[in-house]
Amino acid sequence: MQQQKKSIRALGLLLGVLVVIFCGFYVFMGSKAAWSALAGGGANGIGQVYFLLKMRGPKRVLAPKAALRYFYRSELLKIALMLSLLALFLSLFSLNLWIVFITFVMVQCISSFAPLCILKA
Repeated sequence: MQQQKKSIRALGLLLGVLVVIFCGFYVFMGSKAAWSALAGGGANGIGQVYFLLKMRGPKRVLAPKAALRYFYRSELLKIALMLSLLALFLSLFSLNLWIVFITFVMVQCISSFAPLCILKA
């Protein structure tokens, strides 16, 4: 139960950072940059949420080899989801590619370290 609360807080931190990034790009660089940032960060955020939901995992206990296979399959599906979302966003909308890439990497770094940033409550 404590782990679930921690992952929910980490997800809230990630979503808060996405809002701050979007607002910052909107204020300082305009609407095209803001939507580009939202596309890059949003694609990564959606992939992270998908992986978090998948890691709640099967209700039964798996053998170690099956658990590892489940983890890698979920990670592969997360990467495929993120790449397909990026391809979809870039083909449908006129976005700044560099801002999409920068925010994608920034959100990846933040989501990697977000669980470590959450203090015990």
